[in-house]
Amino acid sequence: MTTPEPPRGPGRPRDTAVEEAVLTATIELLTEFPSADDVTIAAITTRSGISRAAIYRRWSSREELLAAALDSVRSEVKTTFTGDLRVDLADSFAVGMVDVTGASGDLIRKRIVLGLQNDKVREASWQQHVSRRRVHLTEAMSEAQAAGTLDSSVDTDVLIDLIVGMSYYQFVVRGPSTADGADDRVRAAIELLWRGVQPRD
Repeated sequence: MTTPEPPRGPGRPRDTAVEEAVLTATIELLTEFPSADDVTIAAITTRSGISRAAIYRRWSSREELLAAALDSVRSEVKTTFTGDLRVDLADSFAVGMVDVTGASGDLIRKRIVLGLQNDKVREASWQQHVSRRRVHLTEAMSEAQAAGTLDSSVDTDVLIDLIVGMSYYQFVVRGPSTADGADDRVRAAIELLWRGVQPRD
């Protein structure tokens, strides 16, 4: 039996506990079922105890909910800008994607596969989550270009694609190893990239 959501009054903040219950239930089902096709809204309402109407007030479609659930377990990359963007990027991406083992790693890989299989999930993931997290990186790179530490002709969107794609490859596809850790390979790759984007005389 699902629990209906109490009505919200004007200006009343959204109940984050409801969202957390739905996302948790969705993640559990994605972990349990081999195919995301089995993770239906009906299954999510049963597992979470949240009504279908309450779910659709927050997510317009099942695909949007799946994208949100899978994004919630992403490896977080938080960049703190100190003025040396090369060092900041290396530090952030080298440590920000380390937790890709166990259940978390399985869900990260499932997010990639599902995005390739389902255009609606991919689009929702990009529009609602991925593109928004790139804004601060784009701004930092623009500031570096203005300061003359990053070549002004560099397409910063492409540069972000290169760094993120390389990081995913190292941590998810190739994976860490004892002798040559993924974090070291990420640092080395960013150093190499950075040489090619320095201002030209």
